[in-house]
Amino acid sequence: MRRIGALLAAATLAVGLTACGGTDTTGGAGGSGDDSTVSIGYAFATETYDPLYAIAGAQASAHIHALYGALIERDADGNERPGMAESWEWVNPTTLTFKIRPDMTFTDGEPYDAAAVKTWLDYARSAEDAPYSNLSAVENVVVEDPLTVTLELSRPDPRLTKFFVGHMGAVPSPKSIEAGDLGINPVGAGPYTLDPGRTVIDNTYTYVKNPDYWNADRIEFDTLELKIYTDANAMFNAVVSGQVDVGYGNGSNFEAAESNGDLEILSRPQNSNGISLWDIEGVNVPAFADVNVRRALNYAIDRQSIIDTVFQGQGTPSALAFTPGSGPGYDESLLDFYDYDPERARQLLAEAGYPDGFTFDAVTLGKDQPLAEAVAGNLSEVGVTMNLIVRPPGETANTDIGKYDAGATALGLADSFATPANLWLGPASATNQRGYEVPEIRALYDRMVNSGGQEQVDLMNEIARISVEDAYGLRVGYVNSLTYYHPDRVADITVLPGHGGPYILEGLTKP
Repeated sequence: MRRIGALLAAATLAVGLTACGGTDTTGGAGGSGDDSTVSIGYAFATETYDPLYAIAGAQASAHIHALYGALIERDADGNERPGMAESWEWVNPTTLTFKIRPDMTFTDGEPYDAAAVKTWLDYARSAEDAPYSNLSAVENVVVEDPLTVTLELSRPDPRLTKFFVGHMGAVPSPKSIEAGDLGINPVGAGPYTLDPGRTVIDNTYTYVKNPDYWNADRIEFDTLELKIYTDANAMFNAVVSGQVDVGYGNGSNFEAAESNGDLEILSRPQNSNGISLWDIEGVNVPAFADVNVRRALNYAIDRQSIIDTVFQGQGTPSALAFTPGSGPGYDESLLDFYDYDPERARQLLAEAGYPDGFTFDAVTLGKDQPLAEAVAGNLSEVGVTMNLIVRPPGETANTDIGKYDAGATALGLADSFATPANLWLGPASATNQRGYEVPEIRALYDRMVNSGGQEQVDLMNEIARISVEDAYGLRVGYVNSLTYYHPDRVADITVLPGHGGPYILEGLTKP
């Protein structure tokens, strides 16, 4: 299921698409010039239309939310609000009930009801190697009546509603699930439907407004174009030239965007960037199992220099995975826990039995390669060699989960309660690729999910402290998301905490 990009392309070509000379990484041939169309630039494409396997974050979520909507949405301030579900209730810590909106249908005519939600959740619970099923605590899914569905949990899980804001809340038609081709033939009930005749895989994805969407009156643009620009300069040029109305920026073009009178800029803290260490047990890289080695690697990182050079100052150095606005666990006193001290790094490596350093491999997406190269340079100064494996275009963090010992990651951790489970507790996922569990964090996390109030906050802060002190990763800092847009073409851009790019289900209106 994870390697579905080729199938997606083949299926699209089969219905009459053509793409000359392979993937065009500079996006489409130009803007539509039509005020009924909004065009948004993204850094890479979705590899599948199956929400369980589409890489999360704004990159794929734009496609997924356009097609399927979400059971729970967020408002402009990031607060949860009703979506395809008109309400939900925690009956008790292990029972969550959804009330589905009446009179909704999928684009194939099937009813969007409690039974459809159950079909989706049962599929998600049984799917193999699904990075975003997130339903390990769900024991049973019960249809109470045509519009009421209840999730019975084996243990409390305070993260669950957050998952239904994301891909778990994107419910496809039961018939598309049964057909087994959801990844290439999406059938949803969201604000838009895919237009295959105007879609070129890895280049331009075209969606047209769904008149039967429950909140169709809010959708002001008849056509949504998502264009792919794998190169940051190409993305910026596309925004400036008007090929797209909205696009990502980064530190390399921030000053140019600031001086461009035609553009508006949205900036907010986004991802925790750094190197994730997945082989913590030391199966392939024995050094990773030694806490003093992991601490040494952290002392070797010149975080401020990397923020200043790779991200042109658009971020904050931090050894902490939790990011501002994510909730409990974000503790500013931990940001500078590891000073840049290469001499201390060499000393710890020698004490751990690695006076001459060691070598390991780390995988990186192209967009994270400058960060990875900067970290590799720092590590080389203390005798440690980090060999980089750059993924080819079309692959994502979900490709070949478990194959690599470490990797450059930009973690969009918008909800702190999900952070420990995503990073330091099993099972295997895109962000914890070996499924390693930190026993001390597991014990604190299990107490946390059964607590509340200040006790819950204190336990989360203790988890954050352990994650930094015992160096379960090489976080460099959190980087600001930069979104550039033309205010005369589009308004009310919403960028959620931990994400970059517009949130499809809020704002995105005509000026």
